[in-house]
Amino acid sequence: MASPTSKMLQSVRSGSGNSGKLQTCTAPEHPTLLILGPTPPPYHGVSVAMQTVYRSDIMKRFNVILLDTADRRDISHVENPDIYDVVLFVQQFFKNICLLVRHRPGLFYIPICQTRVGFIRDAFFMIPAFLANCRVVVHLHGGAAFSNLFLQGGTLWRGLMNFVLRRVSRFIVLGEVHRPIFTPWARPECISVVPNGIEESSPADPDYSPSAARDRTRFRVVYLSTLCRGKGLFLLLEAMSLIVREHSDTECVIAGQWWGRTTKAEAVELVCKLGIQNHVSFVGPMTGPEKSEFLRSGDVFVFPSIYPLEGQPLVILEAMREGLPVVASDIGCMAETVEQGVTGFIVPQNDLQAVCDKVLTLIRNPTLRASMGKCSQARFEQHYTSHIFANRLEQALLETVTS
Repeated sequence: MASPTSKMLQSVRSGSGNSGKLQTCTAPEHPTLLILGPTPPPYHGVSVAMQTVYRSDIMKRFNVILLDTADRRDISHVENPDIYDVVLFVQQFFKNICLLVRHRPGLFYIPICQTRVGFIRDAFFMIPAFLANCRVVVHLHGGAAFSNLFLQGGTLWRGLMNFVLRRVSRFIVLGEVHRPIFTPWARPECISVVPNGIEESSPADPDYSPSAARDRTRFRVVYLSTLCRGKGLFLLLEAMSLIVREHSDTECVIAGQWWGRTTKAEAVELVCKLGIQNHVSFVGPMTGPEKSEFLRSGDVFVFPSIYPLEGQPLVILEAMREGLPVVASDIGCMAETVEQGVTGFIVPQNDLQAVCDKVLTLIRNPTLRASMGKCSQARFEQHYTSHIFANRLEQALLETVTS
């Protein structure tokens, strides 16, 4: 007979389209934990992290109640609230209250948003938890933009943030660099660092041969993300125009879903303007084994993001898992994830020449490239697997219970 945990996991994996669906998993004589958060689809950093939680031993250590807050529509709706989001919120708000009254959880866990509208929504979830005497755990999957969220507001806005955040029992951040974000509202011992983690084993075919997927005479730069300016797409295209001048046998293969109505046309226009049509290709969205095989087919993963809400992109960890050296911009906690000069290079934001120089360094030094790839994979296995992530998160939750 299937256990309650296995039944819950089966429901999560089925990807039900009913947002706000309630799921429970009981573990007698363990603390009761109410978790609010989205599951995939759509796939983005927070939903994948929440899915990892639901598949971990946390489900056995606590009496877990889950309230899925996902909007099953396309990822472009994630940061563009509309009337449908209002309806979802109202439904989830009352379900949250019902769960608090019915189960009286001791712990309440929520991944917090970095936008005004998102924070207000989260506040409406947290305030009833405070009234129910829950110990609230807030998990920030982004970065320094949260500090700006407070600073950019007026007196009433700052009052709301102070009212909510001063009542939080524990804050969780992705890297040491993000600890200071919450020091205005919490003691140092109430701020935990829990880096992201992904599945240890690649979903790619173990017998997959990169050489079968591409012409090995060309050096391949790979890029995978939501395709928009903020994620560094246009900076990468401009860098490619400089790279091919020095090393003509270089190609850049770009995967991901386009963001917005005009981004694709603007990117194609820039490719033509720069004269790099024969060096750049767009291959569309990728998931699962296809995505892993795509990453394996590359020589280097480049991610020059300037996205202000960036935390620790899962795609960086995926590239490391596949043994790629990484060239990434210094944003979020990238500098803690990519070890400078060992697993890749960290470059200043918006520094076109730095991106070009680091890629050319890897083109000209195949021994360095191979060494970085091996170190990148080893670093992933030591620090960023889903098992390590779940253990760290579980420890943070247990510390909240006992503190």
